[in-house]
Amino acid sequence: MKPIPLKFIKSAPGAEHLPPDVGQEIIIAGYSNVGKSSIINQVANIKDLAKCSKTPGRTQLFNVFEASPNQRMLDLPGYGFAKVPIRTQKTWLSRLHEYLASRTSLCGVVLITDIRRGLRPMDIDLAAWAFEQELPLMIVLNKSDKLSRSASAAAKRQILNTINIPDTHVILTSCLKRTGITDLSKQMKLWLKISR
Repeated sequence: MKPIPLKFIKSAPGAEHLPPDVGQEIIIAGYSNVGKSSIINQVANIKDLAKCSKTPGRTQLFNVFEASPNQRMLDLPGYGFAKVPIRTQKTWLSRLHEYLASRTSLCGVVLITDIRRGLRPMDIDLAAWAFEQELPLMIVLNKSDKLSRSASAAAKRQILNTINIPDTHVILTSCLKRTGITDLSKQMKLWLKISR
């Protein structure tokens, strides 16, 4: 499968600074240090498209990536990392709530978590919001190379027991081994209406 033809457009401090609210838009969400930037780089097959940092909490803006002017992916600020000041965390959450309440082009939510940690409180809140809004949701259990096959399968079962979501909407990924990237890219292309 061809990669998603993404290019970085801008970093926006809030919803009012994003591109026009038309077309299709996917959000990439999750706690800091779960590999959101790495996933974006993998689906685009561009090594440094989204900047990865070893310091969790560095993504403090809405980073906008476009396949075309009306087909976008947003890398949201990572939430809930203890080393980020409480005031900063609250600002991020305010921006996130503002965005979620206002964007009509939002057509899918990709929720990324570290497979070793599972879903944490803010993940569950975001998933619940997606269900309330009847928005498609994919849960990505990243860093699956860190666990054995049986432990990875158990982690997936735990998610399916926690949230009422189809089995096919929970994907195990590893950026190191490119596990699950094709399946995730396929779903993202469907949401963004990318045919190539």
